[in-house]
Amino acid sequence: MPTFNLHSLFRSTVYDDTYLTELTLEEDERTQMQSARTRIRDRLRTRLPGVLQKELQTDERVRAPRFFTQGSWAYKTLNSPCRAPQQADLDDGTYLPFSYLEQEPPSVVSTALFNSVEKVLRELADDTDGWTLYDDNPNCTRIEIAPDKHIDVPVYSIPDEEFEKLREAREYILKAGMEAYAADQAPEDDNWDLMPTHGVLMATKNRGWRDNDPRPVKDWVNGEIALKSEQLRHIMRYLKGWRDHQTWTKGDPKSILLMVAAAEAYDTQIYARDDLALLGVVSKLPDILSGKLINPTTLDKSDEEQEDLAKRLDEDGIREEVIQRFKNLALKIQQAIQGSSSPQESCDLLISEFGTRFPNDATRVVVETVKSDSPDRTPVILPVGNRTSA
Repeated sequence: MPTFNLHSLFRSTVYDDTYLTELTLEEDERTQMQSARTRIRDRLRTRLPGVLQKELQTDERVRAPRFFTQGSWAYKTLNSPCRAPQQADLDDGTYLPFSYLEQEPPSVVSTALFNSVEKVLRELADDTDGWTLYDDNPNCTRIEIAPDKHIDVPVYSIPDEEFEKLREAREYILKAGMEAYAADQAPEDDNWDLMPTHGVLMATKNRGWRDNDPRPVKDWVNGEIALKSEQLRHIMRYLKGWRDHQTWTKGDPKSILLMVAAAEAYDTQIYARDDLALLGVVSKLPDILSGKLINPTTLDKSDEEQEDLAKRLDEDGIREEVIQRFKNLALKIQQAIQGSSSPQESCDLLISEFGTRFPNDATRVVVETVKSDSPDRTPVILPVGNRTSA
């Protein structure tokens, strides 16, 4: 059997039609979501202080909020939805200082803050054709801006002095003419590096405050990719795209689990061979998911407080199913590279796993020969103390 190079079907600098490009939102779709984010921020900036002040029945001035985009949009692993009811999501955190928290019992303030954000966004949704607000999530307010897109708005409090640092830093950046730096995430975003490392509390609808800082996940993703290469981010997206194409009856593996498992499995960068790199990762996932998979953002906590991401697989009753599906995926990729009789058979094997978003173009499959150069493999740099499973 010949050996095939399938890299250009996954990613290419020559061809526009690749799996990665099919996973990527079109520019007009990104613009639609960014415009919606701007409208949401503008409305919260102008309306939330007054609404919250009235809700708290206080004469103390409420500051205008600041914002941070978080989640897959922020760490660039967002994929376009594969099919309904999947949606592209943008998580945009709204942040306010602690100053008013001492005026009322904490649970009262948390509920008041959450309800005030929901009220402001409900007004905005009612004013906008095609927008619908959903209030069934106790951790955030959701606005559906299109059948396949939504914006989630969680709300947080941070220490007053940290809030003031954000304001001062933003003013300095703009006055210094560093608009490009200031707009790295969004025109109105602040610098993530200035976020406090403690004291970030998320307001909930009816469960008080939760100690929930979204920054560690973003920092972890960016740190892993900086150490190990951009190829890891591509593999994370391929796995999420594969997951979204599959049919799951009892639940699916969550994105954070796929990303952490992929990072643990990825130990070698294979230049211009995403097919081989993906095979290397997928082949290791069954063993990784057979044990614990500790959320790396909780590694500094006690054993009791660490989060085992794989435990969710047991709670959903899907651990064995997920493991078996990854074994099957590894087999299909292996067959496509080394066990197919033709380039078309290789395409068919991968389409059976990744769906029709995967290119069906056998002309781009390269037949490797004994004279072909071996792939350029570079062991990645592992973080000090890298260990997420036990």
